[in-house]
Amino acid sequence: MSRPAARRLPGLRFEIQAPSVVDVLPRMDVGAFVGFASSGPLHVPVAVEDVADFEAVFGEAPLLAWDAERGEPVQGHLASAVRAFFRNGGRRCWVVRVAGPDAKSNTFPVPGLLRCSEGGAVSTAVARARSEGSWSDPVRVAASIHRELVDLVDWSTMGGGDATLVVTASGGVAVGDLLRVGFDGTACALLVPVEAVEAVGQEAAPSYSGPAPRRVTVRVRTKKARWLESSVAPTSLPTASWTRGEGEVATLGVTAMTDPGPGDAPRVLTLTLSVTPEGAPPPGAVLRLMEASLGEHWLLVESVMLGQVGAGAVQVSGVASRVLTSTPGAVSSAPAWCERLTLGLWTRRSAEQPAQLERLGLCPSHPRHWAALPTDTERARFEDAETLPSRLPEERLPSDWRQGIPSSRFPLAGPGARGEAFSIPLGLSDSPTAYVGCTPPAGDSLTRDGLASFDADLFLDADLKSVSIEALPAQADFLRYQSSRPRSLKGLHAVMDRLDATLVAAPDAIHRAWVLTGRPSVPPPAPNEPLPEPDWGTFLDCAHEPPPAPAPLVASPPEPTSSQPFTLTWATLPGTGIEYVLEEALRPDFSDAAVLYRGPLTTRTLYGRTPGTRYHRVRAERAGITGPWTPGMAVSVSPPARWQLLPASSYDVGPLLAVQRALVRMARARGDLLAVLSLPEHYREEDALAHAGTLQSPLGAEEDGVPPIGFAEDAALSHGALYHPWTFVSEENKPAEPRRMPPDGNACGVLARRALERGAWVAPANEPWTGVVALSPALGRDWWLDLQEAQVNVVRQEPRAFLTLSADTLATDPELRPIHVRRLLSLLRRAALRLGATYVFEPNDASFRRRVQRGFESLLGDLFVRGAFAGKTREGAFQVVTGSELNTPSLVEQGRFYVDLRVAPSQPLTFLNVRLVQSGDRGLVTEAR
Repeated sequence: MSRPAARRLPGLRFEIQAPSVVDVLPRMDVGAFVGFASSGPLHVPVAVEDVADFEAVFGEAPLLAWDAERGEPVQGHLASAVRAFFRNGGRRCWVVRVAGPDAKSNTFPVPGLLRCSEGGAVSTAVARARSEGSWSDPVRVAASIHRELVDLVDWSTMGGGDATLVVTASGGVAVGDLLRVGFDGTACALLVPVEAVEAVGQEAAPSYSGPAPRRVTVRVRTKKARWLESSVAPTSLPTASWTRGEGEVATLGVTAMTDPGPGDAPRVLTLTLSVTPEGAPPPGAVLRLMEASLGEHWLLVESVMLGQVGAGAVQVSGVASRVLTSTPGAVSSAPAWCERLTLGLWTRRSAEQPAQLERLGLCPSHPRHWAALPTDTERARFEDAETLPSRLPEERLPSDWRQGIPSSRFPLAGPGARGEAFSIPLGLSDSPTAYVGCTPPAGDSLTRDGLASFDADLFLDADLKSVSIEALPAQADFLRYQSSRPRSLKGLHAVMDRLDATLVAAPDAIHRAWVLTGRPSVPPPAPNEPLPEPDWGTFLDCAHEPPPAPAPLVASPPEPTSSQPFTLTWATLPGTGIEYVLEEALRPDFSDAAVLYRGPLTTRTLYGRTPGTRYHRVRAERAGITGPWTPGMAVSVSPPARWQLLPASSYDVGPLLAVQRALVRMARARGDLLAVLSLPEHYREEDALAHAGTLQSPLGAEEDGVPPIGFAEDAALSHGALYHPWTFVSEENKPAEPRRMPPDGNACGVLARRALERGAWVAPANEPWTGVVALSPALGRDWWLDLQEAQVNVVRQEPRAFLTLSADTLATDPELRPIHVRRLLSLLRRAALRLGATYVFEPNDASFRRRVQRGFESLLGDLFVRGAFAGKTREGAFQVVTGSELNTPSLVEQGRFYVDLRVAPSQPLTFLNVRLVQSGDRGLVTEAR
């Protein structure tokens, strides 16, 4: 049965659609970038066609370390490289986020939601961040419920979870719906996950025209029904536990319980917990209460009060419920009604507007089951056009899943529906009431990003990094398809699967390593001065006693960064007319204290604090009488990055060499890839010359398990092109603050634009680089020839633009040195594979050989007309050889057929000498090559 789609707000939304590319020849403009990102799937290529696509999946550039030499933070270069690629004319690229094995995902308890397993066990519902990393630390989660009334005709239960309902609803009821039967005058409800539907009747179509569906009467059955009884209380003091995240359960000691009794509606329990304020469950959390007689109860926390009953005590209040399998006696004669429930998930990140997903199912068989929300890795697999046709229908993402998903990706993913019967909403309303954050796993944020250690292994597949070019394709296929545990390739080797990519770069391989800096010692706050002695010589008003200190004072998070707000919370004192005064100081003795807040609230959020330590304290005032200060609390605001970049003098080139060697090896193994390489920013002319020589040398040392390019692998050097120096780029989002970045993103964009506009066989030189405003460092003009001879493509500042006037690979063979020659050969390879696939299984006879001859001559003739080949005639530009001297009778008997393509690539005009000659009173201009 069809379900209504989740709605969006009215308005206009602009989406950039990449223009279609005429597919006469194989595409040579698709790039691939491998590097560091804040979010997104790890080691999985994701196709993006504009900057908005990239940012929706991978977010902003991650903060890596602090550069003490420059006094600025260091960020990943993947995002800036992708933006530069599109800015310079690229239309499509693949992006691979890489990180180490320590990368972890945050988990979020969903407020007011329980999960009932197939065996009947009940647990707290926990969602996951859609991808690994600390990017989701500030995300907070809330939930709501959408109710749709249906007519209840009849209902019956047989115990053990068996239930049958007869209902009438617009459009009917479908398998996977969750129905809730309520009973007037009671706090009981029957939850029915629909497992089977049988049509009973259907009303006639309405006489008026309109979109209203017909009302259908159906009989639904289930064997997983459960009763939910609310406004209950344990008969004795229970033990409490709170699920902070997946696999993390905190036990809370209960020292007292206040129960107003069954006469109150709602029956709000107040529990006194022996727990520190930092460990107190927030509003929206679900506590599991266990007692000996009645068993398991679930309490949805509605309010939290700190410090009212003594130091270290926390009071929480809320309504308790319990899940039953037997029918409560109170519902036997009560009028019943029925409604269909769907879930809404809400997220909020810092001060951003909330994002929401509506009409999510609460049962595993629902096509939009909340627990089946895909992670980024799962979604990339679902959206992979290359594997979609081969997957079974039940393995594909439902077509209506994206309905209601905002333009930027929803930050949550489900825990998976395996073993779940259905989810139980607990105290949820039509709108979210409380947002609950996550408890991040142990470790620094960069450690949880998987980037605590910078080395070549971040970019490489451990089982492929030392494999030779000849064995690389077979070993990659073995890992993916033939090993006992098939797996996807990791790092830059994941690009081998993306057959449309012809350019590849790893812009983050040029980083210097970073180390964790120690925390500075923080002096403790000084003790507060006692209140002044009363004037005992006069009569004092006994009714006006000083209010106590509103202890404890708590900061959340306790150790914020300079880019992160933090909230101060203090205890609520009993009584009326109380005003709180909050002070902040930079000195531990509060001699420079300033009042931040004065008023009745017990919480205050502070924004924009610079790195350093600040001291806070709070006191209460009532009727002009001042109470004592709480003990001072120090809040240390750390810099944006606690990791410090190693100085340039300590730079280790080993990881960069290992990654670049692996890149050119993979490019050669594919046969149609060009690896665009760059150098560290601090490299001057001599360093660039030495690095190019080291890359080309077969006698270099092994780096991070990657051997040098050997003598037998010399042809791989034609698949690598080296660019230097870095560029200052004025980006669209911050035009007044030019950003320094490696040149590989710009170079890939220029290569893609040249392939689209004129063809891959045209040299990608003398083409302006869009957005570049300066170079870092500016290489000396006296070194340009030396760098060109070393096959380093120098980015130059010319009067009309920043550009390169060379386009060389690292090849030692002069004929393969130009980039356009390598790109032309790659194009021929791709075109020959596409055309040759049409001849498979054809009879190998004379007519077949003539047909192949004509087919390839037509292909090469088209390229000749476009200017890809040198020569004045077709015969002088290319040859297609299929004769008997190549295809001998023995080869024909083996079912083989060879075609030799011989081409003369066109050569660019690199030097044009203009001669000025004066003869008599006239001038003459001649040209000479």
